[in-house]
Amino acid sequence: MAQFQEAMTRYAFACRETIKDIGLKNAALMCRESMMLTPPMAAGGKGGLTVSGEKAGKRAIAADVRKIYVAADNRKGIAPLLILSKKLAYSTRHGNPAEFRALMDGAGRTALKRGTRVLQAIANDYDDERAFRKAKNYFSRTMARGTEYGTLGFQRDLRPVHKMLLAKAGGRFKQLGKPTQPLSNWRDKLLVQTDAEIQEYIASRTAHVGKLKSGWYKVLMGLPKPSYREGKSNFGTAGVGNYIKAHAGSAGYFNFNETPSNLNLIIGNGIADTNNVSTEADVKETVIGLRYKQVHLDLARRLKKDVDDFNNNTKT
Repeated sequence: MAQFQEAMTRYAFACRETIKDIGLKNAALMCRESMMLTPPMAAGGKGGLTVSGEKAGKRAIAADVRKIYVAADNRKGIAPLLILSKKLAYSTRHGNPAEFRALMDGAGRTALKRGTRVLQAIANDYDDERAFRKAKNYFSRTMARGTEYGTLGFQRDLRPVHKMLLAKAGGRFKQLGKPTQPLSNWRDKLLVQTDAEIQEYIASRTAHVGKLKSGWYKVLMGLPKPSYREGKSNFGTAGVGNYIKAHAGSAGYFNFNETPSNLNLIIGNGIADTNNVSTEADVKETVIGLRYKQVHLDLARRLKKDVDDFNNNTKT
């Protein structure tokens, strides 16, 4: 940081600008770059300000939720049928007709019809007591076990288990930047009656995508503007996606204090490092490095322009 501050001072002196203008300009651009680099981002670390970043964030949430839940009416793969069969086996082995009937409702019965002939016969038998006896006989040799997560039947409220598993995993289903599985076995997934319920829950979670970035946008828009001597005053504001702007709140903050001999400017975002997402992405050091490099490039460009202008004037 000290080298960056020194670079800004040299730039201000060489280009005959005020340190206030240079500081405010770079603070605004640091906010923009922090927004850009704070997850989510698209593949290759791109699109952090655009709809590409939003889509990446939504896909990640959807993938995480589906690591926990599977719908009985989902026709993709055999997971719904296997998990439903496991739950039916547990209910019959433990003599729970009410739970058996609850599992057979609607999508459960439809899913069972994709199974073996015996499972189809159970599904097609609408005499609950007789169907229960058939299932009990069929599953009598099955190793039935419960799960420590959720209910035996269909999961109705998806948030509590999701929240518990996130807390257990440290806030994200990732370790060292790589995706992890919240359940030790995919057969322990919780059964939801319809995929529409899963989609509705995912939609409620994806509404928060962009919130961690939004604190930086609040700072960006609240900072005093540099004078027009730098060519413009609204640095860093272009092209910020609505999914970031939409989140209101007070997570972003800045402290600006100027004296005749000193400028003190502190910027921050109280939620940007939730679950260590910014630390893992090395946002702070990357942004400072980008600004340090860019100040030197800007200085070289300004000095070259001055030299070119002088030479052109000399020729005329």
